[in-house]
Amino acid sequence: MTADGSHRPVDHEGFDFTVSGGVGTLVIDRTEKRNALSRPMWRAIPEIIASVDADDSIGALVITGAGGHFSAGSDIGDLGVALPDFWQLNSTAEAAVANSSTPTIAAIEGNCVGGGTEIAAACDIRIAAPGSIFGVTAAKLGLVYPPGPTRRLAQVLGDSWARYLLVTASIVKFEQMDELGFFHEVSDSPRAAAQELGERIVGLSRLSQIGAKEILDGRLTGQGTGPADAGADDGVPPEWLDAAYQEEIARGQEAFFAKRSPEFTFSKSDWNDGGRP
Repeated sequence: MTADGSHRPVDHEGFDFTVSGGVGTLVIDRTEKRNALSRPMWRAIPEIIASVDADDSIGALVITGAGGHFSAGSDIGDLGVALPDFWQLNSTAEAAVANSSTPTIAAIEGNCVGGGTEIAAACDIRIAAPGSIFGVTAAKLGLVYPPGPTRRLAQVLGDSWARYLLVTASIVKFEQMDELGFFHEVSDSPRAAAQELGERIVGLSRLSQIGAKEILDGRLTGQGTGPADAGADDGVPPEWLDAAYQEEIARGQEAFFAKRSPEFTFSKSDWNDGGRP
């Protein structure tokens, strides 16, 4: 940790990392190629995310790009490899973002194309600047994207528009993606807006945040038999989760009735120790 409160948990070429106010910011920094990701950069992403998830002082992660662009996706010069190799590399990186225990925010401006669009789709929240452009142009190259990222794009955009992007290889303007609900917020300064939102996220309950993500992603389900009319996944929560809830909700209630901000103590490490490998 440096004197100004920023540090780099990993040191990989093509990325910069800082921390401020409990919010980590991962910058894709390869401006000479509009932040296209090389194979070593794709390979580094899971390690970077793992380092962030292991750091309890980081309560939110902003992913953004340098030089006015988010990312032009994969470096086209690196695509001449066996398809299983490409699938494994890209799907592992994007799954690391999607499955992070740290809430993720994509701060988007300029080009957000190909793997850039799919990295943004893997984030929990997206904030974009007017004028940014999007698309998955694999069909211009004869490329087939991995199943995981492809399905994830469809979950965010809907099957119909995911098919449109993938089949036509069209570049879609900001206005269209905004109408489709791809963004949660619009800002002329998406990185600053993401930092502000991230700091608000930092003050909330890690137990609630991670629990919600785990349930939505299908990694946390109830145990035992619930009521007859309950869903298949509804039932009894794990004992460790109930114990953590009892402590966390007491702090939340105390702060609510005292009309002050809560001081939650549950951490990402606590979740990992309790029930997630």
